[in-house]
Amino acid sequence: MTTPIEQHTASGTGTVEPSADSAVEVAFALSQGALELDEQSLSPEDLSLNTLYSELNQQKRPPAILCKFMNILESKRMQLKLGWSRPWNKYGLNVFRTHKLSAAGDRQYIDEVRQTFQQLLEDAPSHYISFAESLFDDRSLMGFIFHHNNQVDDCQYEGITISFGRKVADDKTKRDRLDLVLEDRRVDGAVDGKIDRLRVYANPYDTFASDEHYLLEVIDPEGSQAETAQNAYDDAIAKYHRWKEIPERQWSHWSTRYIEYFGKRSFIPVGSSFV
Repeated sequence: MTTPIEQHTASGTGTVEPSADSAVEVAFALSQGALELDEQSLSPEDLSLNTLYSELNQQKRPPAILCKFMNILESKRMQLKLGWSRPWNKYGLNVFRTHKLSAAGDRQYIDEVRQTFQQLLEDAPSHYISFAESLFDDRSLMGFIFHHNNQVDDCQYEGITISFGRKVADDKTKRDRLDLVLEDRRVDGAVDGKIDRLRVYANPYDTFASDEHYLLEVIDPEGSQAETAQNAYDDAIAKYHRWKEIPERQWSHWSTRYIEYFGKRSFIPVGSSFV
């Protein structure tokens, strides 16, 4: 039998308006220390009820042995280069929410992000630029916004990956990928909403198969790059808050409850853009 929290969040959305019973359960869970965050994180009292639901539900994992086997299978999928995943949106990451984009319904937003990619890819080799253009023109375009925490050596970030792709024409188990990763560095437990790390990955499957891709990485971007990245980040944050209450926007798959890079956050920074 599911608990009130699980009834509201079993799909992974965490977006249904809370009932009195489920609100009571959230309060009880918090009183028992169920929200496992580091000492510098925001207090639960500073989080929205939607965020509390999502975080508490994601701390409920299936039995450890099942998770272990699922992660072994996921590693084998990565070795075979199947599906959407790429190393840069797995290792060291904790993806705590994913929103779906519609190629038709979100065309205005997609065109705006396309301009962002055009600016950031202007110095890329021509075949990667052509790949990005063909992807945005493709009617089978798929898109997601992944919201994540990231641990890179001694640095912690919160951020997003705006991810586009499509199925490879002659093998539907494989994907082309184009990603924009924007991250806000945590300092003394807090973030400030400003971009400190920018990455662009252009990765058609034919180069992925040979372990090649185009990468633009900029730490502490300046000038036009900083402005372009910040505008994209601010727009994505606004959409996060507009879409987090809409069930149809949430992406979830049954397997994400088992996979280690999906799930609860270990920290929610003071000043977080995603609460």
